[in-house]
This record gives sequence, structure tokens and C-alpha cells, in this order.
Amino acid sequence: MVRKTSRKITYLLASESSHHGHTLGINSLAVDPSPPSSEYSGLLYSAGRDGMVMAWNLENMVLKNAGYASVDDFDVDMTGITAGIGGIGLNPVAEEAKENPPATNGVKKVQGRSTFRAQVQMHTHWVNDIALTNNYQNVVSCSSDLTVKLWNLRTNSQTTIGQHHDFVKCLAVDSQESDWIASGGLDRKILLWDLNKGEEKLQIDVGKKGENQKGSIYALGIGGPGGSIVGSGGPDSIVRLWDPRSGDNLLDFVGHTGNIRAILINKAGNLVLTGSSDATIKLWSITAGRLMHTLNMHDTSVWSLHSDHPNLEVFHSSDRSGLVVKTDMRGTSEAEDSMCVLVCNEHQGVNKVVASGDYLWTATANSRIHRWRDVDTTPATMQLQRLQRSRRRSSLSYQPRPQENSLLRQAATASITSQIPLASLISLNAGTYGPSLLDPEEITLASATTARSDTPAPPSVEPAQPEPLWHNPDETIEGQTGLIKHILLNDRHRVLTVDTAGEVVLWDLIKCVMVRSYGGRDIQDVADEINTFETMANWCQVNTRTGQLAVVLEESYCFDAEIYADEIAADLPPQPTDEPIQFREDQRINLGRWILRNLFANLIEAEIKRDDTFREQKRRELTERDSRRGPPGQLSFSHMPPITQWGEGTRNANGTSMLLPTPGLAIGLATPAPAYNPANPPHVGDSPASVQSLDRGLISPGTMSGATTNGAVVTDYFSSALSQVQAPSAAVALSPTASEAPPAPPATATATTTATTTTNDGSDDQNGDNLSSSSSLMGRLRSFGKGRLNRTMSTDAKQPDVKADSAADTSATPTPLTTVEEGKVDPSYDDTLAGVLQRIRNDYSASGSYGASAFSVSLPNETPILKFPSETAIIISEQRVDAGGTVDLYRGTVASCGADQDVETLEEAAPGWLAEFLLLSKIPQKELVKVSFVLQPYDDELLPALPNGNARLNAYRMLRAKKILAYIEEKLDASVKRGPGPADEWMELVCQGQVVDNSCTLATIRARLWRSGGDVVLLYRPRHAK
Repeated sequence: MVRKTSRKITYLLASESSHHGHTLGINSLAVDPSPPSSEYSGLLYSAGRDGMVMAWNLENMVLKNAGYASVDDFDVDMTGITAGIGGIGLNPVAEEAKENPPATNGVKKVQGRSTFRAQVQMHTHWVNDIALTNNYQNVVSCSSDLTVKLWNLRTNSQTTIGQHHDFVKCLAVDSQESDWIASGGLDRKILLWDLNKGEEKLQIDVGKKGENQKGSIYALGIGGPGGSIVGSGGPDSIVRLWDPRSGDNLLDFVGHTGNIRAILINKAGNLVLTGSSDATIKLWSITAGRLMHTLNMHDTSVWSLHSDHPNLEVFHSSDRSGLVVKTDMRGTSEAEDSMCVLVCNEHQGVNKVVASGDYLWTATANSRIHRWRDVDTTPATMQLQRLQRSRRRSSLSYQPRPQENSLLRQAATASITSQIPLASLISLNAGTYGPSLLDPEEITLASATTARSDTPAPPSVEPAQPEPLWHNPDETIEGQTGLIKHILLNDRHRVLTVDTAGEVVLWDLIKCVMVRSYGGRDIQDVADEINTFETMANWCQVNTRTGQLAVVLEESYCFDAEIYADEIAADLPPQPTDEPIQFREDQRINLGRWILRNLFANLIEAEIKRDDTFREQKRRELTERDSRRGPPGQLSFSHMPPITQWGEGTRNANGTSMLLPTPGLAIGLATPAPAYNPANPPHVGDSPASVQSLDRGLISPGTMSGATTNGAVVTDYFSSALSQVQAPSAAVALSPTASEAPPAPPATATATTTATTTTNDGSDDQNGDNLSSSSSLMGRLRSFGKGRLNRTMSTDAKQPDVKADSAADTSATPTPLTTVEEGKVDPSYDDTLAGVLQRIRNDYSASGSYGASAFSVSLPNETPILKFPSETAIIISEQRVDAGGTVDLYRGTVASCGADQDVETLEEAAPGWLAEFLLLSKIPQKELVKVSFVLQPYDDELLPALPNGNARLNAYRMLRAKKILAYIEEKLDASVKRGPGPADEWMELVCQGQVVDNSCTLATIRARLWRSGGDVVLLYRPRHAK
């Protein structure tokens, strides 16, 4: 089976908060005016950049529209008193406006309130749009995580309807009773989804198979009888109409010059209203196939349109500058005569505006939601229509009496200005404000007001900018603070973040907790203050895309970083062991292994129990089968090498786990010799032949001829014996040439090879009696520059040729050991947790033994127990070749990943590389990164140069300075006066004029002190020497 595309693990760090609300900007809103309970007036749904969808109860609000009246239903008496629609007066909002004109300073009586109802983490990326379906019972959302999902608030159930191949930007639904919905995205496709079956119904390729590179979908609209028309728009500035039954292109409208951001289609299917980044709103006639009106009430990009009028004659629009405008075109023959009111100004881009009844809501890049009092334009619009009708009668030789004209003008002016201040009206004629009624000779609001005030008309000046009807919202639904910026510190396990409130916080990626807050200080100043000197390999990626701190682990780099155990031992939580964990000297802990082992601890426990159950069932089946066959003639037991010391690793309740030694603390020549560089040591159960074969490829005759004590090889100070527990990065010593030392006798080689299969304590330092003898590893380092070398090993097998490389060793020749190489999987199994489990079970069947478990889980002294917050979220996602983003396969928590339902999902979602580590303690094989360096005396009078060309070397980047000092002490001539105590107490290293701390690694020395190319030059001298 072909290996699936890369999968990655993400875990989220979040601070505890009792407040409900979005943490980042809000992209979409929807209102349900018919809630299931009479306790509330309705429900407001919101969705934002934090991936959340939330529901809010709307209490004591008028959310249902009374309907739209025609001009014929509007009565005006000739005394200037407005009787209202049907003679029953204005609606309550208009009546209140007559008695108490709008206070544009924002001081208003607040009615109703909004309370939190429910929330759900629908997506792991921005939610770009939502729509209500199934009689307001379901919320459909689309996201930049490529998915379209459905949430039923009443049952709190989530369903993934389907997915695109790129970000999904918009949704459209015909009506609340419709059983299908349309989605559009950056993959240049419109997908129609069957909500009953939860599957794709139709696909429309707007991109025309790649021919239209600007065919991305940013706006969708559905209208016409039964939803017979789907409209789409995007960066190509073309409004396209489609048949949702066949997918045929019905009509294209060309006229916009910018990205089309909003589309509305009326119920009759003959009008289309569009808003664009070119700052215009256009009304199109489908019947005539042409543009009817262009409205210019906005100065910046139009981002949102909303209308519940069946003919789109009344609508709200919002733009990038924050203006929200209500336009009423009822009864007008020319768009310029429409009533246009500036309702409010958010002072930042309004992503979405929705209105219902007496209110409207706005969504911006802020985490707050504002509710505003809407304006009723019906009385003013009717007065304008009556005046325009009078003008049309006069144009047909009808001459109204002067008294009638005067009263009519007074009535119109009084009605309009009593509800809508003149300063809040926007003219659709370029360069003017206030509605243009008929012609310059006819009454205008400005001239009528001037006449009534009995003051001379002001001189002609540039019109003032309109004032919003409301300066402050009726209500604000507060949000939370979300993270918007981060800095990963040098130690690679601490992160500084700053949130939307400006607070700087320090996080620990290993413990998954917030460490401390630095208040409103500058994040860069704090980073400079607390950053450490060390350099750590990259093991994770960090982002704050959804307002939370997300840590991403991928196979290619998550096992690259290590930390010394003595640096974190004091901060470890209590371990579930009888005795404190004893770490070996210079033992290092792999950060990726450590995190993953604790993130999925419950999953490992669940799989161990399942493995127990499986093997028990198989044993019963074998027993029953054997009982039917009669007594067996022979008993066979699976071979299990004995474990003689605790240091080799202890057997788990369900399997065995060998202690993984700390790799890579050996120093080698700068011209690297062939090295075995496995990512995984041999495990219990590997055949002795395999281990011996591995050792024969690594141990030189000089090493094999070393003395033995109690069956164990006494090795060099910097190396570990290559035993059944093989150090993953053990350096290889070059065997001496014929002129330097005679070859080891075959008998000695054979005896020593057998000895090397005996396990040792796996530590990096072996304190033997022959550390400085000619048979030690460091005693046989050869001078640099010999080029290609051929050496005969103890098995008389030739070593492969090696090319010089100052950065890393060459990988060893493959051995019979089972290893995990990055990018390679067994083609007969799925590259998932389920595939690894199937392979293990097949191995059980092939061996015919179900007694001992094949699981080999890492021990606490390799991956100490951590107490992660139980609600820490875990996400497994997949980057597919044909997709423009990642698709989420699993979302759970540290606590839930061991539940039966989660385990079933994880067995299909978890990648094979993760399963190999969790169950078998195997990680992908990679070459170690080494650093080349040159050792020179600071002053020849203080200490001499190293003899025999041992000055130019290379070693693993995590080698500490104190190890280099120990090597120098070993290589110095015996006649050199040494100080008391270990080498790091009487000697020191100097790099670029700075004294090197003993705990500094080669990686830190190169990055922080040397800061240049080529070999690192290290000078050594006695301490306190001038």
C-alpha cells in the first residue's frame, strides 16, 4: 500500500477562563428569530477565527419584522401630521423617535440583553462563514481547515458534511426549509451538499480545470423559486449565475472592477445585488441581463450585504472602514432617490452585518459582538415617495394649489427629520449628502430646514461628512483575550506570547502550563531579559493562529532535540515509582519522545489492555484446539533472552522495554569513519546473530582486544560498549595500521565478539583502568587528512569506503535488525496505528506464541511522567498532495484519547511513525549532526599541544565542554602537570576570547560564541591563567 501523505500531531496550550466568548476576530453571524423556547426572543450564532461557533440567547427583543408596506398604504393628512401605515401610526421605534429624537452622542435606553448559551470547537482553523438550516435547528459552518460541518444545538452533535481542497470561504442556503447548501472556496469549486445524506450533491468547476486562475469563490448567493439560481463571485470580478440542478452556467455579469465579496438574489429570481472591493454595490436584472443601478454610498471595499426584503429593496451594507449603511429603494425609479442612512461606524472593517426586527449586529476583527438599534426608514421613505408622486403629477400639467404644495413639503420634512437626523443621511449622488428629491427647483431637506429656521441660506461649501445615527452600541457581547504573537526562546521549550489585551505571558511547552505573566511590557524586551545562552535543535513548530498556543510535531524533526536530564531533574513532578529516578551521568532526554509518551499515555494503556485481551483469546483458542487434538507430543517456548540487571531495562506489565542509552558522546576524527547510526537499539527478542553481526561492523580489532571484566568489555572514557543495548550514536574508532599495531589474533577477536553481546549499564562514561592505554578509543585516533581508508574488521570483512565530512557521520550499512527509516514503510500494511497493530498480531501468529507481549514502551527514566492538564487538546491532521491545507483526522484531549471511541478513531488516524514509537519505542533513523573543531593551547608555555595529531576532531553537537576537557587531559603527555580534581575543575576552554561554560554544548559554542563558518577553534588553558 502506498504511504499516505504526512500526518502531524498538534497539542494546544490554553489558560483557564470561566468567561465565555471568542478569543479572536469574528467572521460571521446568523440570527434565529424563532427559538425553541418562549423564554427567549431568539438566538444569535457567531463564528470566528478561533475555530469556535457560539450561540447566544437574545432576551426581551423584537426580532420579527412587521412586514413591508407599499406607498399606497401610507396616509398623510394635509396638516402635516403623519398618520402612518393604514392610519394607525408609526411603529414603536418610529413613535419613540418622534417623541425622543435619536441621541447621536450614544446615550440611549438599552432594551434586552444577550446571554451565553453554548459553544463548540467546530474547526481547528478560522471559521469563515455560517448558515442556518432545517428550520433554524442546524448551523452549517465552513473553515480554512477545508471542511464543511454541521452542528445541532439541541442535541449538541457535530457532523462533517464534506471538504474542499483549499480554504472554504462562503456558504449559501435558499431557505430554512431547504435540504441542501452550497459552499465555495479557494479551490475554485462550488460544492452542493445534501444535508439529509451528508454527502456531495453536485460540483461546479468555476476554475474551468485550471484555465481560470482567478476563479476562487469569495461570495455565494441562492435565490429564485425553489433555489433555482446560484450566484458566485470572486477575484475575477465576474458575477456568475449557475443552475444548481445541472451545474450549467446561466449568465455572467461583468461590471465590477474588484473582488466580489457579497451576493444576494431575490426570491423571484430576477434581481441580483452584489458588493465589491471596488467600493460599489450593483443591482443587476437577470431578466434583462444587464446592470440596472450602481450605488456609491461607500468609499472603501464593501464586505457584507444583508437583506430580508423579498425584492432586495431594503438592505444593509458594511465596508472595510467600519460603516454600516441602511438603504431603502422602495418606490423609487432612480437609485439616486433612495433613502440611505448611516446607522453606525465600527471604525474597523465589518466582516458581517445581520439584522432582525429592531436590531442589527456587527462582526469585526475584534472578539466582541456589538448590537445596534436599527432605524425604521418606512415613514421617511413613504413621504419621499408621496412627494415624488406629486412631482410626476405636476409634470403631466397637473398644478397643485400652492397651499397643498407647502403643506406637503412641510409634512415630508417633518416626518423625515423627526426620525433621521439630516447629518446621518447619505446621498447616492456623488458629492452631496441628503436625499435628492426632484430637481434644484424642488424642495430639499436642506432648504426646507433653512426656510423653517428663518435664516439666510449659507454659501455653497463642500458637504460635511455624514454622522452615524448611533455612536455607541446598545449592547456589547464581550469576548476573551486571544494570543496574537509569540517568540520561541533559545531553549526551545519556553515561549513568550502577547494577547489582544497586550499582556505578555511565558509558557512551558513541556509541562503545558503558563509559567508567569509580565503584564503589558514589550514582548521583545522580556525576551531579551529571560532568554538563555543555549542552542537547541528545532523539534516543534509553534503558532497562535486560532488565539491559542499550538505546538506542532512532525516526523521529520520532532525527535531531533535532546535535553540533559540533570537540567530538568529538579523540576520533575513526583514519579509513580518506589524510588526516585536515577539518571545516568550525562543522560539526555529526547524532547519529542518525552512529550508524545505523556500526551498519549492513556492510549498506550488502552492498547496494552487490548493486546492482553487479544493474546488471552488466542491462547484459549489454542488450548481448545489442542484439547481436541489430544496431548501434544512436544512443548515449545518462544526464546526470550534473560534480563540480568535493572539497568538494562525492566519488563512492563505487557512486554519488555530496553533502556535506551544516551547517544553520541564520543569524539572522533574530523574525517569520519564508517559509523553505525541507528535510531533504535536492539530490543529484547533480537537474535544474538543479528547483534553480533552489528557489532562486527562497528568494533575495530583494537577495541575488541581490550581487557574484559566479568564478561563485559572495558571501553574508552568517551564510548560505550557495543552490546545488546547499542548506543545509537557510538563513534567508531579506526583500527591501527600494520605499522602502528599488529592485527588482533582471530581467537581474541572471537572471544571479544562474544563478550560484546553482554549488556552493560549503558552510560556514556566507563571508568576503566586502561583509559589512557594504547588499546583505548582515544589512544588510537589517527591524524586528519588520510582521505579514503580501508580497514579489516575482526571478521575479516572489508569496511566500506568513506568520504570526508566535517558535519555528520555516514550511515552504517543496513543490518538484519528491524529499524524504522524515515519515509519507508512496509507496503503490506497501512501506515497507521491500525497497520502497526496488525503487523504485531501477524507476528504473533507467525511465531505461534501469544505468551509475551511484543510491546516495548519507554520507561520513566527515559521519558519521565508528566502531569499534563487533562483538557489539553490533541489534534492529528494530514497534509494531502491535492489539498491546499491540512485536514483534521482526530481531535480529542489528553484525558479522552484512551476512551473506546477515541481509540477506534486513533487507530485509523494516528500515523505509523507515532505508533512505532508509542508501542515499540522505535523512532525514525536519522544521521547525527556533528560539529568539527580544533583544539589548540591558549599559550604553549601553560599547556602543550596535543600529541600525535589529535587536535582536529568532530563530535555530536550535544557534547558538553567538560567532556572535551576530559579528552584533553587524557591526551596530554603524562609529564604535564595536572591540577587537582577532574579536568573541568583545573582547565577551561576559550572561544573567540570568551570562557566557555562547562555545561555548554558544541552546538551552543558554534552558534553563540564562534558564530562563523569552518571548524570551531577552541583554546584550552589552566583556570585563572592570564
